[in-house]
Amino acid sequence: MVRSQHRDLLKIRISGLSNGLHEYHFSSDPSDIGLGSNFTAPVEVNAALDKSSRQMYLKASVQTSGLFACDRCVEEFEQLLEGSYSMLYVYNEYELGNREPAEVQVINPDAVYIDLTEDVRQMTLLSVPLKLLCKEDCKGLCPQCGTNKNIRTCACSEDHADPHRERDIRIIEQMNKESSHAKP
Repeated sequence: MVRSQHRDLLKIRISGLSNGLHEYHFSSDPSDIGLGSNFTAPVEVNAALDKSSRQMYLKASVQTSGLFACDRCVEEFEQLLEGSYSMLYVYNEYELGNREPAEVQVINPDAVYIDLTEDVRQMTLLSVPLKLLCKEDCKGLCPQCGTNKNIRTCACSEDHADPHRERDIRIIEQMNKESSHAKP
């Protein structure tokens, strides 16, 4: 397995590379690949490149962690991020076959390196969950007083109705009445 921790970052030298399976490990500072300061751990990449005379098939796994604000209680927490992707590198577009364009890259036959930087950056960003929770059962903030209900309880009423929800219900009821009167 080839290990890389220098400034050439996430590049695999393919010039002169023999056919067969080659494994690589990369470790990169998040800022070196264009990730924000909330990414706190080195980006670790394990890649396997299977090279033949006409194409190369890459499978890569990516791991790092970041600091995020919980969507329910707004507390900062660290989240482990993991993802994987595969890419087929071909030397001409006739070898694309029936693969999705996002899974195939056409490269110059004289290429010296394959640069994984942008694919790894995108995979890292895509591995951030849409719903960021400090823990699955996060209780969030009290809508009345703002107390973090994970830390302490408050004396506020649990059945306090959200005024926005009440307004939305009235609007929907009004629209339903209007549409029922408008029907011939």
